[in-house]
Amino acid sequence: MQDDYGRKLEEQKSLFKQLGIKLDALTIHEKDFDVKMRGYDKTQVDSFLDEIIVDYERFYDIITDLLDKYKEIQRRQSNWEEEKRIYAAQRLKYENPSNIDRRLVEEGIRSLERSIEQFKLNIRNDI
Repeated sequence: MQDDYGRKLEEQKSLFKQLGIKLDALTIHEKDFDVKMRGYDKTQVDSFLDEIIVDYERFYDIITDLLDKYKEIQRRQSNWEEEKRIYAAQRLKYENPSNIDRRLVEEGIRSLERSIEQFKLNIRNDI
């Protein structure tokens, strides 16, 4: 459990550094302030910092979720481009019937059907 939390904090620090964010949850949690004669109530400050930590962790979760979705969209687009390329190559063979390899055509159709079904499932899951 502690290892997971430490790993998550390291990932968070790395991501925040890439985004130019200076503070992470652990830095906020470990921040100590000097005690002055008429300073702030330590428990109120600690309570407020705890709320900020919760928000930071929520922001981190949202950011990582959005990045994962972005990577998935890029992967789908790449797959879609490959399917379009295969389709175009197969279409060229259809235009010249003497060069048709029936197995290749059937394989391409099955591949397109699988891709379309997977795309439909992904769309349903995203909605």
